[in-house]
Amino acid sequence: MATDTLVTISLPKEKQSSLDRFLAKGFPTNKWEEWKYTSLKSLNDIEWNWNTSEQSVNSAALALENTVEILTQNGKMTLLGTLPTGVEYLDFASFAAQNPEFIRTFIERNPILDQNSLYDLNDALASSHQVIWVKKGVKLDKPILHTYFASVSIASAIQIKLLIYLEEGASLTWVDDLASSEDSKSILSNYVQEIWVSKNAHLTFVKTQDFGLSTTHVDHTFINQEDQSLVDMFTFSLNGGLIRNNLHFYVDGQQVISNLNGLYVPGNNQLVDSHTVVDHRMPNSESNELYKGVLLGNSTGVFNGKIFVRPDAQKTNAFQSCKNVLASEKATMNTKPQLEIWADDVKCSHGTTTGQLSDEALFYMQSRGISQDAAKTLLMLAFVQQVIDKVEIPALKESISNRVVAKIQQALGV
Repeated sequence: MATDTLVTISLPKEKQSSLDRFLAKGFPTNKWEEWKYTSLKSLNDIEWNWNTSEQSVNSAALALENTVEILTQNGKMTLLGTLPTGVEYLDFASFAAQNPEFIRTFIERNPILDQNSLYDLNDALASSHQVIWVKKGVKLDKPILHTYFASVSIASAIQIKLLIYLEEGASLTWVDDLASSEDSKSILSNYVQEIWVSKNAHLTFVKTQDFGLSTTHVDHTFINQEDQSLVDMFTFSLNGGLIRNNLHFYVDGQQVISNLNGLYVPGNNQLVDSHTVVDHRMPNSESNELYKGVLLGNSTGVFNGKIFVRPDAQKTNAFQSCKNVLASEKATMNTKPQLEIWADDVKCSHGTTTGQLSDEALFYMQSRGISQDAAKTLLMLAFVQQVIDKVEIPALKESISNRVVAKIQQALGV
């Protein structure tokens, strides 16, 4: 079994306990309730290189003007350029030494609310734990771009771990542009981001995932929000053999707003699984969740959205919507919206729809001289544009639209 070699790795005591937890559970299979449609059992058949090479690779970076870039190549993270005043990029040990009170809170942070052995694997094997630290009151007017690219000559498991910490009144736009080469050997990309948004802080987080078919990407994003904070989260899953997104929001303050936006466009032999959790623990807060999917070829989509409203979270407004278009008779979509409410003075709703393109709309457009393929492309783009238009960075919005159109046209053979 591929994990057999892990028992020979020598680790510090705290990391060894994480590795032991992973080995006890193994890779998730569809016998696990939270992984019912997304088994990773086949990863046991691959002889993984667990010590990823840090060699440089060529990546096609997203072009955004006036940005500072952090580049991750095969697991090695490097700061390019100079960060603005009031922002630091440092390793976790150095950050912890300067912030002992926060670290005590961080250690006692909220638990992961599903079975997630890949988090333990990352905790054990991530070679570095980096921190982006935005100081009190610092408001960045330009985004920070994190370009992540993987290309390996042997099957490799890449572990990345990052903490983003916004102090009170801080503001940050963070862009993750994640990709891997098409001709690479098998890649297990295991990425953990733990994000702390303090009182009155504002985070905009845009994530694009555009991997080759040989890549399995498991993404863990945990966001803690304090009083009067605002988070706008975007997840665009465009390509990859298998993408699993675990997005957890912990609403630990009042007057908090949490916006979750997602778009997935899987094609032939691709699976995208979106698992979201919004955990309302304090009163007078709001969450809005909008996910849309266009499923092409024989692709598979999964959406599992949970909203928890705890007993103390009175006057919570929580809304969730997942809408999908099956652009092929071979495509499959599995949805499971969930509400668990222990408070009585709340407004909560959830809904999901899955269907095909409207024959009437296609007929109307073709009657106006638009070809069938062009009509399908326009209808699918119009369907997802609601999510794309929420992005306020023009170059990024254009890049995402272009990639979605190219993906649809490729599937249609245009």
